[in-house]
Amino acid sequence: MKQTSISSLKVFAILLIVLGGMVLPSHARDLTDVFSRGSTFAVPGAANPLTTGQAVQQLSSGFAEAVSQAVTQEFPLAAVAPAFTYRYNPAISVFERSSNVPGPIFSERAPTLGPGRWNLSLGYSYIDFSDFNGQSLHRLRSPGLILEGLLDQGVDAGRAADGTPLQVVPIVASRIHTRIDLNAHVFVPTLRYGLTDRWDVSLSIPVVDTFLRVKNTDVPDVEVDFSQFGLLFTKPAVGTPQFRILLNRQTGQRGDIRTTPFIKSTRPGRVLTKTAGSATGVGDITLRSKYHFWDTDGGGAAFGLNLQLPSGEVRDFHGTDETHVSPYLYLSQIVAERFEPHLNIGFDLNTGDVGRSSAIYAVGATALVGKDLGISIDFLGRHEFEGFRFTPTAENLYEGPLLGRSSKTCTAAQPCFVDPTDVQRHVSFLPFFPARFKRNDIADVSFGLRYALGTQGSVFFGGIVPLNDDGLRAGFIPSGGLEYGF
Repeated sequence: MKQTSISSLKVFAILLIVLGGMVLPSHARDLTDVFSRGSTFAVPGAANPLTTGQAVQQLSSGFAEAVSQAVTQEFPLAAVAPAFTYRYNPAISVFERSSNVPGPIFSERAPTLGPGRWNLSLGYSYIDFSDFNGQSLHRLRSPGLILEGLLDQGVDAGRAADGTPLQVVPIVASRIHTRIDLNAHVFVPTLRYGLTDRWDVSLSIPVVDTFLRVKNTDVPDVEVDFSQFGLLFTKPAVGTPQFRILLNRQTGQRGDIRTTPFIKSTRPGRVLTKTAGSATGVGDITLRSKYHFWDTDGGGAAFGLNLQLPSGEVRDFHGTDETHVSPYLYLSQIVAERFEPHLNIGFDLNTGDVGRSSAIYAVGATALVGKDLGISIDFLGRHEFEGFRFTPTAENLYEGPLLGRSSKTCTAAQPCFVDPTDVQRHVSFLPFFPARFKRNDIADVSFGLRYALGTQGSVFFGGIVPLNDDGLRAGFIPSGGLEYGF
């Protein structure tokens, strides 16, 4: 056993050296900075001044925390639990399997690894985030309209009283279209060891590769017939045009936005910002301990304790920058030597911000098909007590009108109208990130296949599918891995 232990430690050390070579910095700036740069822009022709810089700085740290937490929560999915547990048979001086049913993939069973036993595993998950609280990250739209004058298409309109030249320009009502591409590859080597016949411990060191791309486009939605209405601007020799009023070009009088007809715009959009970056590094290291306090024939109950250390870089979405302590209760029982239901209940204590702690659960079962194949299904849940605290200040919000109906129906024969005096037709919003931060109740279903490799190891493939829209989500998270016992 001593020689086996030394050999397994050597294997694990070699694995860490290989992974260490993968985590060298691969970018010039962190991904939070990429998000900030991609979300900072100005729309110079907006009827109300529109710059996003100050709001971006307020939002960036919250966005980084939300992404880091979502990525870190997937680490257990890639930390492969042993397929089998063992008991020592003193009559023949060997370890024997305590059952032939492979262990669950995305949760834990009650029995421990076995005294003096080692288990080395490598898990992998790919997380391609697509939605944030029910809104597609690829199709974020500012809810209100941004009234904009096309300054490069102005027509001379005389002079102001002070002699400054005047121009009248076409009016378009635009929306900011935001696309965020965000994904992560998560590799998790895990080493487990059975201290006694009831107690085992493990160490997981995730390696995370994240990619982020942000693109903001100013897309004209509707526009005003320029032969009837325009925005009147001063045109100084230097400086920014000012003195914006709505002008009825047919009467020369001040116009009223409430009675101005809008039609669907055919003007092309313009890219305001486009940035991308990637980063590879070590995530939050997790130490696990499990004690099998109630032993039945093929199951029982165990206490678990996880310690998640803030070793990952939060600004690259690799870690939460917080220490998490998570006690667990594991229940499982093998029935008829082919079926094993199980239940995990835990509490994730965020020591840096107790209010953002969570209750965690997993309930499911594994069935043995034939001799070596196990099929698992689990329902996974996380109940957050509080959400991320992000409340934009009034000066960071843009106030814009809403159309009375879909812009696709706005034609010259049947134009659309807005009413900025009606609170139902007016909205304040963050133009570059209209998605909401809130407290989440995460619900997923997982499935997987696990195939035994001889008498000591296994290989598996599975996936996670969300059951609701809460949080930062991927439509499907494929996972795979292999593990081997010594």
